[in-house]
Amino acid sequence: MKNLFPLLALIVFLIMHLGIYFLLFKRMIKTRFPLLLLKYFLVFNFLGILCYFWGRYYLNIPLSLYFLVSLSIGVAFILFVVMLIYQPLSLIPYFSKKRRGFFRNIVNIGSGIFAGGYLGWGMIEGGLKPKIEVIELPLSKLPTSFSAVQISDLHIGGLIEKNAVREIVKQTNALETDVIFLTGDIIDAKISQVSEALEELSNLKAPLGIYFIAGNHEYFHNIGELLGTIKSMGIKILENQNILLEKNGEPLINLAGVYDLFGKRIGVLEPNLQEALENRQETLPTILLAHQPKFIFEVKEKNQVDLVLSGHTHGGQIFPFRFLVTLDQPYLAGLYQHNAKTQIYVNRGTGFWGPPMRILARAEITYFKFLPAQEKFDESFNAKKV
Repeated sequence: MKNLFPLLALIVFLIMHLGIYFLLFKRMIKTRFPLLLLKYFLVFNFLGILCYFWGRYYLNIPLSLYFLVSLSIGVAFILFVVMLIYQPLSLIPYFSKKRRGFFRNIVNIGSGIFAGGYLGWGMIEGGLKPKIEVIELPLSKLPTSFSAVQISDLHIGGLIEKNAVREIVKQTNALETDVIFLTGDIIDAKISQVSEALEELSNLKAPLGIYFIAGNHEYFHNIGELLGTIKSMGIKILENQNILLEKNGEPLINLAGVYDLFGKRIGVLEPNLQEALENRQETLPTILLAHQPKFIFEVKEKNQVDLVLSGHTHGGQIFPFRFLVTLDQPYLAGLYQHNAKTQIYVNRGTGFWGPPMRILARAEITYFKFLPAQEKFDESFNAKKV
């Protein structure tokens, strides 16, 4: 399965490049030489994507080269968006031949400016420090208030190396939180490739502990070795289990975590909600860590789960691909009321996958202030959407 993901991704990118050439470049450019240059540009861009996957999953390449080839993915995404926008514009009737040529030139020039601006915007937003999203949330049965930080989809490996991890650890520790939740896709490379970055990650500090669940990308890189390394760092992994979290020696919450849904596809380390919720203290609230938001469909009111913390979606990362994400996941980003008992919060991701770009989906570190609340759920409460 590790080899299947890059192969499927490359097939998708090949189809995208063919669409860009035939439905955008070939319709925009009528002169042979410029069209030939653009054809070779797409060929080299696709080779850049090929090098990206080669470097990500099979071979170490210099960081500067890795940066360049990762941009190939962003260029493909943006040109694909431009292609989609160009199609209806090219069909507008311009009536006269003179007017048709004028508007075609306007559309062509505008498309080029839009693509360049889009790329620049994406790199600027992608380079910003993660935003600290502060969420105040009452929990039924919670005996006393506490704070927590959620980090998700850091994707350590490639461009997310030791310096980037050091800054995120510094930003997180400055919040002086009680507990830290790492909700999957934290590591996206072989352990041997990211030892220095993991050393920086081990500097995370929280008096009530640091808790980790696997995301789908952890399955791509010898997950057994990966989980063993994380345990050796003093980070607690929740593997279809729950623990009692205590503050000042007093019971606080049930903290549960499950393996990722990807485990079901390959029949290894499969998520099991019932196992994860066994032997809880029913007098306390339950927070469940589950990487993919669609795991929420496994959670029924009878399970008495107060809050699910997820990631995976990156908030769409590069607009407008958020709409494709919502075809697969029920929730994109922020806090939602799933049913009368259960809320879910979806982190937009603290790092990025692919190009160092984000558009209308800034990276985040989520800081929760959990407060005691009445046992009965207040139906007038409206979940805040980020």
